[in-house]
Order: sequence, then C-alpha cells, then structure tokens
Amino acid sequence: MKILSILATLVVATATASAHKPSDAHLALHGDGTGLTGRLDIAVRDLDAALQIDDGDGTITWGELQAAAPRIHAYVTSRLSLSGDGTPCSYTLGTAELVDLSDGAYWALPVRASCRPTTLAVTYNLLFDLDAQHRGLVHIDGQTLIVRDATPVTATVGATTSTLAFVKEGIWHIWEGIDHILFLLCLVLPAVFQRRTQRWQAADSLRDVVVEVFETVTAFTLAHSITLVISAVGLVTLPSRFVETAIALSVVAAALNNLLRTIDARWAVAFALGLLHGFGFSSVLIDLGLPSHELIGALLGFNVGVELGQAAIVLVALPVLFLIRRTLAYQALLWAGSASVVLVAGVWSYQRCFI
Repeated sequence: MKILSILATLVVATATASAHKPSDAHLALHGDGTGLTGRLDIAVRDLDAALQIDDGDGTITWGELQAAAPRIHAYVTSRLSLSGDGTPCSYTLGTAELVDLSDGAYWALPVRASCRPTTLAVTYNLLFDLDAQHRGLVHIDGQTLIVRDATPVTATVGATTSTLAFVKEGIWHIWEGIDHILFLLCLVLPAVFQRRTQRWQAADSLRDVVVEVFETVTAFTLAHSITLVISAVGLVTLPSRFVETAIALSVVAAALNNLLRTIDARWAVAFALGLLHGFGFSSVLIDLGLPSHELIGALLGFNVGVELGQAAIVLVALPVLFLIRRTLAYQALLWAGSASVVLVAGVWSYQRCFI
C-alpha cells in the first residue's frame, strides 16, 4: 500500500509538469564598432507568469502588453546587468515588438550597450524563481552561453562556443526532461522480468538483463541520433507542438507495452519511438541559434551529453531493479508504475496538443 501511495503522489505531482518544453529567453549581442547592439527575446507566457499581464480572460492582447511595457522594462533592468572588461556596462532598451519563435510569441526588446569590451560578463536572473528549468541563451558575436542560474557568465568576444558546453547541455536536457526519463525507465523496467515459455518470471542472469538493456538503449541512441542530425541541419523540421505531443504519446506507448506486453522486442519499440525523441533533442540545438561553423561540434557534444545522461540513469536503475525483481515492490512498480505513467503522459499529451 505504501508503494501505491507513493505512486499516486507522483501522479499528482507530475501530471502538470512538462506540459511544454522548458522556457528560454534569448539575448543576442554583437559589436558594431561603437558598442554592442542586439535584442532580448522573452516568451510572452513567461512575462505573464512574472508580471500578471493578462486581465483574467485567458488571452494576452497587444494592448495589455503595451500597458505593461514599463513594468517589463523595470523587470528586465533589475535582473540583467553587463560588465565589460571588469567595468559596469550601461545599456538601454528600445521599443519592443512581437516575434514568433518555435514555441510561441516572444516580446522582443532591442538592446544597446555603451561598451565594446574584449570580455563581457553577463549577470542574468530572469524567471529562475518561477521556472527552475528556465534557460537564458546568451549569444555574443556568434558565441553561445547557456545560463541556468544567476551566476555571472563571461564570454571572450569573438570566441567560439566550447563543445564541452554542449556536452553539459545534453546531460542536463536528459536529467531535467521527465518525459525522456520516464520513457527510458519504461524501456528498462521489464528487462528483469522475462518471458520463459508461456510465463513471465524474474530473470536469473544479470548478464542476460544487461545485454537486453544494452540492445534497447543502443536502438534508442541510434534512432534519436538519426532524427537529431536531420532535424538540426534543416533537412526535416516539425512544429514544436507536434513534436512535444508525439514525445508524450511515445511515453504512453512504452508504458502501455509494459502492461500489455504486446511487443517483447523492446529494442524495436525503443528504435521506433526514439525517432520522435530525436526531433525533441534537436529543438534544443535549434533554439540555441547556432552558426553553421559550430553545428558539427554542437551535434557531437550534445549527443555525447545525452548518452552520458541516459547511461547514468540506467546504471543507477538497473542494479536496483535486479535486486528487487522477485519482490512485491517490483510488481507494484511494474504494473502500477506503468499504469501511472500512462495517466501522466496522457495528461501531457492533451496539454501539449490543446493548451
């Protein structure tokens, strides 16, 4: 009963999580000889969460945004500061306009800074108190910095983005993406409870379990790598809403397969559904606005990070599952846990598609 109570709590806690991809804001700056110019793009939905712009009817109008413009300016200037070569760098915000990015409408604020430094330090503290997964994407003369907290980041103007930064981003994307984690766990969960003749029984050999999980994870890796590359280079592009909804449905499918045991070859499930996850991974790189000369390093680094992130999850989960495979706790986790994932991911699918 305790296991079921915990599972029920998790359903409630995560049913509204990950309805959409984590929020991003983009600060792009480049030197023009006399200073730095650029633009700060913030999602309208995020501004509404921070400043309560909507009057309560569920629709944010241009008039409401215009009326809130002074508050938006004050919010930004209180949470964003620049420093060039160790000296504070003042900046001004211009008249905003609305732009459409991959995941909705953004409030685009022109930025003009008075300095033209060799190194630029950016202290960015927007929205972290509202969304722990929020990212500030700072682009400085082609270099991309990923900000996840209020700690200042420093860029050497004219430098390129470190591949290590994309490795870290790949790891974080897996660890913060509850939908990807649940999908992976749904694939791994039945590996310690295998079919023998016409019956399902606890596995005897850890080696056999490891081999099966390796095949499954490898199939998932190959599949998402294919679609990650073809989407990131622009060969195939899909709407963000469609991709996020499809990923949620893939979680439903993986969990349902645990309940129905329709397809024993989980590597095939992992490959087929992993193709969808690759489009989701690519959206992270596309949102970074990478220049063409950084794309190969970004793809390799991000993919390595994704593999390291999911390998860490498997290395933690698999020994625990093998140890408890003959217990009632494992049966509750397999059946009630998979059923709970179906419910949660079903809610996500609806939210992502219609909200």
